[in-house]
Amino acid sequence: MSIKYKYSVRSIETYLTKDWLLHKHYAKRMCSISYAFGLFKDNIMEGVCTFGMPPSSTLAESIAGNDYKKYVLELNRLIVNEGLEKNTLSFFVSNAINNLPKPTIIISFSDQNMGHSGYIYQSTNFIYTGQSSNTSKLIDKNGDEFHFINIGHYQQNNKLKVSLVKRRLNEENIDRIQIANYLKKYKGNYTIKQLDKIFGYKDTCGHWFRTDAGFSFPNVDDWLKLKELFNFDNTFDELMTKYEMIPDANEIIKKLQLKKVDILPKHRYLFIHSNKVFKKKLLRNLKLKIEPYPKGDNKRYDASFKPTTQIELF
Repeated sequence: MSIKYKYSVRSIETYLTKDWLLHKHYAKRMCSISYAFGLFKDNIMEGVCTFGMPPSSTLAESIAGNDYKKYVLELNRLIVNEGLEKNTLSFFVSNAINNLPKPTIIISFSDQNMGHSGYIYQSTNFIYTGQSSNTSKLIDKNGDEFHFINIGHYQQNNKLKVSLVKRRLNEENIDRIQIANYLKKYKGNYTIKQLDKIFGYKDTCGHWFRTDAGFSFPNVDDWLKLKELFNFDNTFDELMTKYEMIPDANEIIKKLQLKKVDILPKHRYLFIHSNKVFKKKLLRNLKLKIEPYPKGDNKRYDASFKPTTQIELF
C-alpha cells in the first residue's frame, strides 16, 4: 500500500507539539510556532513538523532583501517516531509545506554538530545555500545550551544592572550589500588580518565586506574608526552612527556565568512555496549563493522517547 494511503498530514494545535519538542527532539526546547502539523497513521500521531518566525529579521532579510522578508518562515522542528516506512519523512515534509499559504519562503538548517547533512531537504528539492555564519553557542554552568535570543530578556529593564553600550538604530532596515560594497570600495590594500590587528579582533573584520549571509555590521565606534582609516566620505554617516544605549550583552554573559564554545556552522536550505512568477522574481533577487548539496554520513541521536500525546484528540 502506498504511503499516501497509510498516512495523513494535518494541522495541529501548538500544545500537541510540547511533549515532542521538549523531550523527543534533540534541541529539548520550545520554539516560535506559526504553523504545526502532525503525521498520522490510524489516528495516532507519529511525527511533528513546525514552522515559525526566524530568530531575527536580519536572517529573513538576508535571503532576498527587505521586500521578501515578510514571506519567510523557518522550518524549525521536524521529528518522527522510529521505524516508519522509507520515504515517510519526505512525504511528511512535502505535505506540511503544501498546507502553508502561498507565497512562503521556507528556510531550514541542518545541524552538523548533530551529524546531520540535510538529506531530507535534498530529497524534497530544497535549495542548498551553503553554511550559516554561526560558529559558537552559549552553555550554562550545568553544560546546557543557553540560546542567544534569551540575552534580550535580561536586557529588558537592565535586570542585572550591567553597563550600557551603543546599539545602532534601525540596523535591520539598512541595506547590508550596499554597506559591504561601499566599504570594499575604500578598503584599498588593507588585508583582513591587518584590520583585525588594528581593531583588536580575531576573525571579525572580514564579515564587514561580505555580501552573503556572513555579513555583519561594524559597530558605531568601528565605523568612525574605519572612516578615519579609509578616509571615506559622509554618505552613510548619519545612517551608521545613530544609536541608543542598551545593556552590554557581554557583561550579561559573564554575570550569568555562561561560556561561549566553538561549534560547526549549520547547513542552510531554502524552499520557495509559491507560483512560478513569484519564484522567478525571488531567485533573481536571491542574496544567497546556490551550492551543490553536501554529502556525509548522517548520525542518529536518541529519539526513542514516546510522547504521551499520541492519540488524535479532535
